[in-house]
Amino acid sequence: MAQKRRAGKQKRQPKSKPKSRAVASSRRKSPRRRVDLQKRAFEVFAKQVDPLWSGLTTQCRQFADGFNKALGAEELFVQSAPTTLRVAYPRADVELLLQLDKAERFLQASLNTDCAASGTCVADQPSVGLTVNGNELQFVLRGEVVSDERLAVTLLTQLTRGTSEQEQS
Repeated sequence: MAQKRRAGKQKRQPKSKPKSRAVASSRRKSPRRRVDLQKRAFEVFAKQVDPLWSGLTTQCRQFADGFNKALGAEELFVQSAPTTLRVAYPRADVELLLQLDKAERFLQASLNTDCAASGTCVADQPSVGLTVNGNELQFVLRGEVVSDERLAVTLLTQLTRGTSEQEQS
């Protein structure tokens, strides 16, 4: 009987070791998964940032065209570059400036008012950013994923009305 107990004890010891190895191996995989997710997000950004930026520029131009037609004059001006988008409304002494930093994968927006009148600009920074949702790079406005059209309409409506983000909330 003593031999049977020893044999039973020997069988119990190996069962506990694989469990601890399984836990240790799953811990090793988590940093790798984070690196893989980050790498995938960077790849999505690199592939999709230019078309997304181009889409936003197109939406801003369409808004400006409609706005100018409604007023019957060229009042809203859109200037674009590969990493900068500026929409000016000189009549109201206000401009929207969007700057894309491709190296840091960062988007910054500022709504500048009273530049000509006071000599210095009062800047409001709308909460705008970028996110990778699944396999798609998308804009974020005030914590909500939005299309390029909705982003353009929201920001340019804010620009032409002269209302700040705090007043809207």
